[in-house]
Amino acid sequence: MDQVLQAIRERRSVRRFGPDPVDDATIDVLLDAAIWAPSAVNAQPWTFGVIRDRALLARYAESAKAMYLADPPVSEIAATAEPTLQHLREVLSQPGYDVFHGASTLVTIYANTARDVPDCYLAAENLMLAAFASGLGTCPIGLSLPLMNQRDVKRELEVPVNFVAALPIVVGYPAEHPQTTARASPRVLYRR
Repeated sequence: MDQVLQAIRERRSVRRFGPDPVDDATIDVLLDAAIWAPSAVNAQPWTFGVIRDRALLARYAESAKAMYLADPPVSEIAATAEPTLQHLREVLSQPGYDVFHGASTLVTIYANTARDVPDCYLAAENLMLAAFASGLGTCPIGLSLPLMNQRDVKRELEVPVNFVAALPIVVGYPAEHPQTTARASPRVLYRR
């Protein structure tokens, strides 16, 4: 129990990665950990995409940035609150900003349908904890969700059009080890 709680408390989102690639065997271990997540009626409604092609990651990073920097915003981003959108645009406009933080691998978890997305989040947590336990870093990349759900991107990656990109996660060898941050005590509405 102590090891599990330690991993939960110490895992952090890494935003700087070293250049070394993550090998197929390690990716397979992470995907195996992901599929052991619980799901409603044990539907296991997830499918995974893995990109390790650095040129493709660089192209997708630029495309994701362009979606946020477009004016007016593209429809997938238009509902973002103006202060949030402005902050994201400031961050994304910085020279050399990489949406994928220089990671060697992007794992995207796809839900079979939109209603299956919450189950995919459970699989994502398993994957990220397994990566941490393996000495790897991870970071969920919400900024790439609009891109990964584009029809042309799905077509290029041979993803069925009805699948929903639930969560893209970069995986790699960390070039930094972010500090553990404090957490507020649990807010409990009731105990009956």
